[in-house]
Order: sequence, then C-alpha cells, then structure tokens
Amino acid sequence: MDAALDDIAFLANSENRVAAFETLVEAPRPRSELLDRVDASRVTITRILRELEDRDWITRSGREYEVTPLGEWVHDEFIRLVDEMEAERRLHEPLQWFPSELLTFDVRCLRDAELVMLDGGDATVFIRRVLEFHRSGDHVRGVATVVAPVFVENHWESTVHGETRLKMVITPEVLDIVLNHPTSARQFREMLAEEETRFYTYEDVPMSVGIVDGTVGINLTDEQGVIKGGIVSDNAAVYEWAVDLFETCREEARPVTREELTG
Repeated sequence: MDAALDDIAFLANSENRVAAFETLVEAPRPRSELLDRVDASRVTITRILRELEDRDWITRSGREYEVTPLGEWVHDEFIRLVDEMEAERRLHEPLQWFPSELLTFDVRCLRDAELVMLDGGDATVFIRRVLEFHRSGDHVRGVATVVAPVFVENHWESTVHGETRLKMVITPEVLDIVLNHPTSARQFREMLAEEETRFYTYEDVPMSVGIVDGTVGINLTDEQGVIKGGIVSDNAAVYEWAVDLFETCREEARPVTREELTG
C-alpha cells in the first residue's frame, strides 16, 4: 500500500506533473509543445517526463511522448479521486446542517446537487430560489417547520390562481403563524377551498423538505432553527427519501379543514 500511496502523492503534490500528464492524455506531444502548454521550466518538464517514463505511464516515440494504456488508467482513476474529493469539500459545510439521523441515503447521491448557501450575503437570493423552486412544477408536496408570508402567497398564486396540486404537512406552530397574519390567513383559507390542495398538521415534522414533481428541495437550519441554506436535487434516491419522509409525516398528521378555521 505504501507504494500506491507514493504514486498518488507523486501526482497530488505537483500541479505541474498533473498538468503535463493531462496534456499528454489529450494527445501525444513533443517536449517543446509541453513547454508551451505547462507553466514550468525546461528542467522541470524534463524531470517530469523522466519520472512518468520510469513509472511506465508514458513512452517516447521519436520526438513525441504519449501516454501508455497503464498511464491512461492511472490518470482516469486519479482524476476520479480528485473529482470525488472536490465534491466532498463542496458538501462538507452544507451537510453539517443536515440532521445525521435523517441522512439515511448514501451521501454521494448529493454530489451533483445544487447548493444555495447563506454566507452572510443577500438572504433574498435563498428566498427567490425557494419561490422559483415551488413554481417549477405542477405537483408540490412537502413538510415544513418554517413559514413566511411570501411563501404562503406563492402557494396561493399557484393553487388558487393556477393549477398546482399542493399537499403540505406543517407544524402547529407554522399554522398559528399563518393564521395570525391577516393576509396569509385569508390566502390559506382560500387554498383550503381548492380541490387539489391539502394541508395537514403534525407536531414532529423534523425539517423542511419540498418535492416538486421529481425534484427535492431541502432546507438546512442550525440548532436554533436559523436557515443556513438549501439543497436542490433530482437524484432518484433522494427523491425516494423525501417521498418517504412526506408520507410518514402525513400518515401521523391531522388534516386541516376550512370549516374548522372559519368556525
């Protein structure tokens, strides 16, 4: 294993080696062309070529150097490892806000997900993305622990004035917040009158997750409930996880009726 780690370190510890190696993977080239394409001295390029040859990753044919089949294999696997580590670094911060007990799918399913993080900048960027996400399909399901008038209005426009099918499980606290805001309360009651709109309340909703057609939006919050950002994914496993979370909460939830609110 030490020899394998040495080979990994040989590439990982030098951007010039990786650049020269990748340049030769693209096409056979003479040393003079490598000097034009890689930002390194003639001495460095000469040493790199010799080291790659010693490992049988490249070979020389006349004036040109070309990658061997073994070298192509090493290159592809090294780049794959780099890609995986870059994905891990991209997800490292967001996943600290994802409750570990709820992360029951392979975390690698999120490697291509869209991340919308709040980094102290404009919070409206996140809000606009949530609104856009909820308007992006015809069938919206979800569970919610937070609410804002702009989100209620967005759902009201897409259901009462549109054709969106909406089913949401919310906490009793969310319902109270909605009903104590006059405009949101009116819009909420009008949504309940729609045939394709259903709301339910459940005390133990663990986090806010939305499902729009086949895409999932996940809100990330800290221990105090402060929103830190969100994840948008169309991965099949993440979708199955979100649907299972929604259905589990809905089975335990109580339907909200328009009659009880007007009464």
